[in-house]
Amino acid sequence: MDPYKTIRQTLFEIHPLSYRIKRVEPNREFMERTLFVKIIKQLQRIENRRDVMQDEMGIDMTAYENDFFEVIENLMKLHFNKEQLGLIQTYLYTLLPDEEWDGSITLKRGDKSVDLPFKDPTDVYAVIISLNK
Repeated sequence: MDPYKTIRQTLFEIHPLSYRIKRVEPNREFMERTLFVKIIKQLQRIENRRDVMQDEMGIDMTAYENDFFEVIENLMKLHFNKEQLGLIQTYLYTLLPDEEWDGSITLKRGDKSVDLPFKDPTDVYAVIISLNK
């Protein structure tokens, strides 16, 4: 049976209206941004979990996780250039947000310096994608 027909019938049983259902492919940029944000958040959780295990249990997972992180980094190298990777690593491993940080970074664009939001993974994605333009 046609899945669209099943959906249409189910909707009609709830609300007796005419429905037109069509398949729309997701926007590539939306999918890439969504996956990027998910990956960055997962990497942050892994880092936090490793810190907790080290501090509270005395277990150092660094040697075990290094191979996994190397694979992740190499996959990112396939997609991002050196400057973009540097910004991703800065966000993940260098930035330590505090009360005084306004959540932005300053990048050189030609002769000008530009302040850009860099507080969350969505901001990071926007910044690194803007480097391709």
